[in-house]
Amino acid sequence: MAKDINKLPYDEATLTKLEIFEQYLLAWLPVFIQSQYSQRIRICDYCAGSGQDSAGIPGSPLRILRTIEKYRDSIFEKNISVDVVFNEKISDKSDELQKSVNSCFDYSSWNSKVNISCHNEEFQNLFERQYEQLKQQPNLIFIDQYGIKEVTPEIFQMLIDLKQTDFLFFMSSSAMNRFAHTPEFRVHFPDIAPEVISSAKYEDVHRIMLEYYKSKIPSGNETKLYPFTLKKGANIYGLVFGSKHPLEVEKFLDVAWDKNKINGEANFDIDKDLPKKEATLFDSLPDYERLKTKKELFEVELWNFIKSRDKVTNKDIYYFTLDQGHPKSHARECIMQLKKEGKVEYKGNIGYSYKSCVKNDPKPIRLIK
Repeated sequence: MAKDINKLPYDEATLTKLEIFEQYLLAWLPVFIQSQYSQRIRICDYCAGSGQDSAGIPGSPLRILRTIEKYRDSIFEKNISVDVVFNEKISDKSDELQKSVNSCFDYSSWNSKVNISCHNEEFQNLFERQYEQLKQQPNLIFIDQYGIKEVTPEIFQMLIDLKQTDFLFFMSSSAMNRFAHTPEFRVHFPDIAPEVISSAKYEDVHRIMLEYYKSKIPSGNETKLYPFTLKKGANIYGLVFGSKHPLEVEKFLDVAWDKNKINGEANFDIDKDLPKKEATLFDSLPDYERLKTKKELFEVELWNFIKSRDKVTNKDIYYFTLDQGHPKSHARECIMQLKKEGKVEYKGNIGYSYKSCVKNDPKPIRLIK
C-alpha cells in the first residue's frame, strides 16, 4: 500500500505539483466566472486526501477553497454557482477531509453560491455516476491518483469526450517502469509493450506515457496534452494536463514555464539545458555546431515554420507556439528578434495571446526575402 503523504510534511515535488494546480486554478476560475455562456461551473478533486499534511500545509482541497474565496465578489456579482466535489476513498482520510473543509469554509456566508459535496468512494465508481452531470457545465478535474491504476484508457476516453472540461491527472512513472512486466500492468495497459517502459531512461518514462495517451485521442477530438515531470529522489512522477481550448492551454503553459523557466516541463533540468546555456559563454564553437536549449530549438523551428509559408499571421504563430509546448512570451521574443535582424516585418504592436490572435482579427507578418 502506498504511504499516506498527508501523515508527513509534503516534500518539494509534492509542493510543486500542488502549486502548479493552484496557480492554474487561479487562472482558470475567472475565465468561467466572467463567461456569459454558463451560470454554473464544477471543480472536482477526485483523490483529495485528508486536506493538509502533518504540518498543516494545505493540500489540493483547501487550495481550491482559498482560491474560490479570492473570487468571492466576482462570483456574487456575476451570479455564478460553483459546485465543488471532493472524494477520498479511504474512510479515515475522508473523515479528516470533511473536518478540514468544515473548519475553513463558511457555508452560510456563500448563500448557496458555492456548493461542496464530500464523498468516500472508489474514484471510478463516482466518476462514472457523475459523468452525465459533467456534460452539463464547464469543469476542472484533478485526479491525484496513487500509482497508475485510476486513469485507465477507458477513463481517459471519457475525460477527453467531455466538451468543456480541463483536467490534470498525476501518475507515478516510476511505478510504471517498475511494474511494466507484471500482470496487473497488462490489465490496466494491455496495449503498451512492457519492454518500451522498462528499457527507457527513467526521466523519459513520463514522456513515453504522455505519447501513449496522445495516441488514444481519436481523429476529430481536439484535446491537447502537456506534461510536467516531477523528480523526487530516485523516482519520477508527473502531471498530465489536457484541454480542448487554446486559452486554457495558454494559461497552463504560462504556469508551467513560470515554474521552470529552463524547460517548462519538469522540476529539474530534464534535457540538460543548463550546460548548453553555459557553453554559450565559454565555447568558441560556431552556433550551428553547439547544442541548443529547448527554447533555442523552438526559435529555429518557428523561423522554419515562417519560411515554409507564403503568408503568416500572429494567429498562425500563436497556434504553432502552443503546439510546441511554449508560452506566448517565447513567440513574442522570437518575432521581435527576427524583426530586429531584418528577416520579418509587421505594422504596429502585435500580440500573441488568445485575446490578440483569436478574439481579434489576425495581423499579418511578412517574410523579407
